[in-house]
Amino acid sequence: MDYIAFIATVVLVSLSGVLMPGPVFATAIAEGRKSKHAGLLIATGHAVIEVPIIITLFIFGKIEMGNAIRAAIGIAGGIILLYFAFSALKEKEGKQLKGFIAGFTLSTLNPYFIMWWLTVGFTLAINAAFFGIVGLISLIIFHEMCDFVWYEIVSFSSNKGMKFRKVEKGLIATSFILMLFFGLYFIYDGIKIIMS
Repeated sequence: MDYIAFIATVVLVSLSGVLMPGPVFATAIAEGRKSKHAGLLIATGHAVIEVPIIITLFIFGKIEMGNAIRAAIGIAGGIILLYFAFSALKEKEGKQLKGFIAGFTLSTLNPYFIMWWLTVGFTLAINAAFFGIVGLISLIIFHEMCDFVWYEIVSFSSNKGMKFRKVEKGLIATSFILMLFFGLYFIYDGIKIIMS
């Protein structure tokens, strides 16, 4: 995988999750009605948990591991993405929290968040390790950029009176397609590693 393909994968895989309406999305809408920049606080709370995880997984990704382990992590990530894709179609909104606390708490207490990083995110970190420190910095910047930009757009639009019910089906469909594609791709890539 070359660097441009790596960045494109990071952005699209990250967007597959961030675009999905759920508790954080609902919080960004609710908080946005009070503050147009609430999304920045929510994304900051999320990043405080996420960046150390990215760094830790990157360090593990730098360790020489056999093809079987790399393949297993990739295939597990693909299965998790497929699971998320189909389970997201019936996602329900969670408890309402506020700002930084919402981003922090909804990440810390979300089992799906942990599962995502131990499989999908770990696969991205392993790929980042091939590019050294540039890969780590790129993974952090581009992944977090998706969170910050999206939740800022949501809170700002909510503050301006946008009704999100009309666009939620489109967001779900987009997220579903991205997760389905990358889920199948991760599984295919893992099998290819085993067969090579």
